Amino acid sequence: MRKSIFFIIVLYLFSTIMLYSCAPLRKPLDRRSEFSKHLKATEDYIRKEDWTNAENSLKQAQKSWHKVKPILQLDIDHDYVNDIENNFDLLKAYVETKEKPDALAIIYLIQNNWSNIDAM
Repeated sequence: MRKSIFFIIVLYLFSTIMLYSCAPLRKPLDRRSEFSKHLKATEDYIRKEDWTNAENSLKQAQKSWHKVKPILQLDIDHDYVNDIENNFDLLKAYVETKEKPDALAIIYLIQNNWSNIDAM
């Protein structure tokens, strides 16, 4: 009886911690999804004005984002998630139109939001 009550309490506490503090999981999620890596590659391609590779890398970053987004949405204000997604839309347009300064500015915003997401 005591073991089952203890197990239930531990399970409840673990579930509560996981549901209300997903943001500290950013680094393990990032390692698994390689989101930062894809963003950095996109930035590098934009700097070189290699628009084809920038577009491909951006697609990979968006795929990675869609893997981590559901987990982060449990804890993070939806406005931050929406900001990142809106910035992806802008970035895609700037890459398609080959607007280097605007594309770099937007990718910096995405990278900054991602690096600070555990503080949000």
